[in-house]
Amino acid sequence: MKLLTRSTIMAVTLGVVVAAGSAPAAAIVGGRDATQVYPGMAALSVEYPGLGTAKCGAALITPRLLLTAAHCVSDQRVAPTPVAAPGGNVTARIGSNDRTTGGVVVTGKQVYLHPDWMWGAQAGAPVSDLALVELTGPVPARLMPVAFRQADTTPRRLIGWGLTAYPPPPGTTIPTLLQQRDTTRLPTTSCAGGFIGAGELCLGAGACFGDSGGPALQPTAGGHYNARRWASVGIASRETSEADPCNGPDVYTDITYHPFQIWIATMIVKPKLQPCTCPPVQTFGAPDATRMNLLRPYIVA
Repeated sequence: MKLLTRSTIMAVTLGVVVAAGSAPAAAIVGGRDATQVYPGMAALSVEYPGLGTAKCGAALITPRLLLTAAHCVSDQRVAPTPVAAPGGNVTARIGSNDRTTGGVVVTGKQVYLHPDWMWGAQAGAPVSDLALVELTGPVPARLMPVAFRQADTTPRRLIGWGLTAYPPPPGTTIPTLLQQRDTTRLPTTSCAGGFIGAGELCLGAGACFGDSGGPALQPTAGGHYNARRWASVGIASRETSEADPCNGPDVYTDITYHPFQIWIATMIVKPKLQPCTCPPVQTFGAPDATRMNLLRPYIVA
C-alpha cells in the first residue's frame, strides 16, 4: 500500500540518521525522565531481517503476556496484509527504566494480532491496533494494571523511549532512560488528521518514533494528578499530522473499549491464533492520499 510504504521508508531513514550518538537530555517530546518505576513497562525490540530492528514499548499484563501495538509486531513489507512477526524475533526488557540494563530480559514465543487489525487505512472503522506477545516463560516482575473505563477528567500520562525531538538533531538517538509526559484527552475531532475511529483515543502531544505500543496511563481510583499508582488505558498507535508528526495530537488504541476488553480477557484465559477478519484496505481519496498514515516504530537499520 502506498501510504504504508512511504511511512516504512521514513522510519528506516530515521533509524539510519539517529542510530549513533548519545541520548538527548530532553524527554518524550516535551516531557522528562520518568519519576518512578512503572510496573510492567517493557522496552520491546522486534527483529525484521533485511529491514532492521523495530523499537517499541509494551506492557506486561500477565506473567506470560505483553500488550503492545499490532503495527510493532507486523511485517510492514507485506502490508496491507497483516502478518505477525515470529515470536522468537521479539525480545523485551521488563522492570527497568533503563532500556539497556536491569530488569528482566525475555523472549517471545508467539505473536497474536487482533483479528481486525487493518493498518489504519480505512477512516472511521475500528483499526484494532493491538496485539499480544506470548513469552517463553513466566516473568517474575510486577504487572501493569489495565483500567476498565476511561476517567472523565483526570490527566493521562504518556511513557516511552521514543525520540525526544523531531526532526531529531544530528547525532541523537532514542533515550536510554524512560520518559514521561502528562497530557489530556482531547475531542475526537482533534485527531481527524489521524483518521481516528471506533475504539480509539485522541490524546495531547508527546509520543514520537519509538513510543509505538507504549501505554497511556491514568491515575487509579482515588488517585490524583501526582498519584504514584497508574493503570493503562491506551496503546500508542499513530500521529495526526504529516508535517509535524511528534508535536500534535496522537491516536491511541482505547483498551477500555468493550470489544477489545473481551478479546484481551479471552486471550488471557486461552491464547490462540485467530484468522484475520480485517475488512479490505481502502486507499484514501484526494487530498488525504497525499499524507502518510505514519505508524511510528523506531527502526534501527
